[in-house]
Amino acid sequence: MINSVPLPRPIHLGEFTPLVGHALMADCDPQPVALQLVEASPLINHAKLDRPPFILIFRSAPDAMLMPGSYVLRGGGFGPDLIDIGRIARPLAGEPGHYYQAVFN
Repeated sequence: MINSVPLPRPIHLGEFTPLVGHALMADCDPQPVALQLVEASPLINHAKLDRPPFILIFRSAPDAMLMPGSYVLRGGGFGPDLIDIGRIARPLAGEPGHYYQAVFN
């Protein structure tokens, strides 16, 4: 189910910390894909930005690989919001599947 793209808004780390371990659904065609939020961590604010930077790490099932890009995510009280993700290597102790990161700075 692909809906219209939501308008951009400021997104903060505090929106994601309660969702670690839970799945958010990515609007994909032909069907949504579950992305488990594995980690939500602050980054060092070298530029003294108004919104502290942070990183999110997601994992999809082994049979669901997403291409890098922007996806509308929703679930657990979050979204719908457009999030840009990129693939990363699986952590050494990581569960099987495909891993992605979203960096907010």
